[in-house]
Amino acid sequence: MRARPQARDLAYAGLLGAAALLLPLVFHVLRLGHVFMPMYLPLVTLAFFVRPAAAAATAFVVPLLSGALTGMPPFYPPVAGLMSLELAAMAAVISAVISRRPRANEWLVLAPVLLLGRALYMGLAYAVNLAIGLPAAFLAGLSVLGGWPGLVLMLVAVPPVARLRNGHVPATAGEDARTAYFDSIAERWDGWEDLPALEARLAAGLERLGVGPDDRVLDAGCGTGNLTRALLDRLSGSGRVLAVDLSPRMIDEARRKVLDPRADWLVADLRRLPVPEASFDRVICFSVWPHLDDRAGAAGEIFRVLKPGGRLDIWHLDSRAKINAVHTGVGGAIGGDLLPPAGETAGLLRQHGFRPVALADDEDGYLVAAVREDRASDDACALA
Repeated sequence: MRARPQARDLAYAGLLGAAALLLPLVFHVLRLGHVFMPMYLPLVTLAFFVRPAAAAATAFVVPLLSGALTGMPPFYPPVAGLMSLELAAMAAVISAVISRRPRANEWLVLAPVLLLGRALYMGLAYAVNLAIGLPAAFLAGLSVLGGWPGLVLMLVAVPPVARLRNGHVPATAGEDARTAYFDSIAERWDGWEDLPALEARLAAGLERLGVGPDDRVLDAGCGTGNLTRALLDRLSGSGRVLAVDLSPRMIDEARRKVLDPRADWLVADLRRLPVPEASFDRVICFSVWPHLDDRAGAAGEIFRVLKPGGRLDIWHLDSRAKINAVHTGVGGAIGGDLLPPAGETAGLLRQHGFRPVALADDEDGYLVAAVREDRASDDACALA
């Protein structure tokens, strides 16, 4: 089960916050503490893994706590307070950038923020020391001259660790074979469909699902774009669709067919989407759920990208029995792609913080609809 954002933030903050308290003790024993800024290493790293509020709060509290417990950094001169402000500002900026641009280059994010942080520290050190009668210019300049080895160390050590924040999710052999299969049939796919009839069924289904005109929708597993086109017909000028598929050839076919500028296209794994948290009002998995090897991973990632109160619809126009018979009959890469009972799917979603709101699993089709909840008791929610 994937941890929800709040629990994940707390775990990372506890782990790296503790490291920020202990690491300076080790460096000071080696007489390297003032040179390499060891407290900065874990707290700057933390900013790549958690949301801005958690990153800033942890970075602000740890120097003050360390100063109170160990006398390092000192409160007079007011190094502890200045470090708290500098680290909180840097952590908030890094985390905000990464939240909006998860695939941003870590070095390009970190380098300017470190310079910004040092400039902020120097300015604050000058102003505060001047106010309390200490040699302001000397102490402010010393912070820059003495801190540059620590800046170099952070530029070397932090980005490689930060690159692990999303985890490398390797494709399984089944996923590779499945992608190759869908690439091979992409150009023929629409020829197997009665497109006018499908268009009518999709329009009627989206009406029942209650897709709003201004919604931002993730079409998860878009194929050749038939649902994307139906969504665009329903959305207003303010609505948008991000259409995602693991098959590049399917995306190519969809791009050629759907030219609407409100649609964006992305070849990506549903377990690792390069979009910020809480980006979408709706996520629709249309005719894709059986083809996911790691449904738990996909559910956790969909929870992340949905807004609180946003809705996930796992939807098929045919019955589960028919879908499973077709896949078994085709065999090969999709022969084992079986759709589980709706109750089983609802249980999986509940484990990942969703509240199921509608189930259908009969001859008329398959639907598991669930809403992203955003409170600690999500896992205890039951079907109404």
